Amino acid sequence: MGLYVHIAGWLELDDVSLEKALAIIRADADELEHYAESWCPQSRGGGYGSHLFYGCTIRESALAGFRSQLSRIAAEATSRDGDMTDYPTGIFRAVHEIEDVPIEIWHVSDGSLRVETLM
Repeated sequence: MGLYVHIAGWLELDDVSLEKALAIIRADADELEHYAESWCPQSRGGGYGSHLFYGCTIRESALAGFRSQLSRIAAEATSRDGDMTDYPTGIFRAVHEIEDVPIEIWHVSDGSLRVETLM
């Protein structure tokens, strides 16, 4: 049966970064295909950025692959504005089904994924 982890969060990106993020998700079809449909791009709205939302309960065995995917999106789904690089920003929460496993908060910014553990 396996153990499960509930993941929910979002990324803020511009249109160029959004297309790059979606390409990374499609490229992981072999390893994370079952979970790819849980990525939901913002379908309407205004403003500068777009949002890419995620919500799914995944097998614990897929957790490392999902975090790797999120790290690649953080580093590679960039755009340029003159001489500056724009990176995705966002936050995710990972809650394990076993109560004594700490909750993780994943911060996406400046091209990296930083993990915070809550006790």
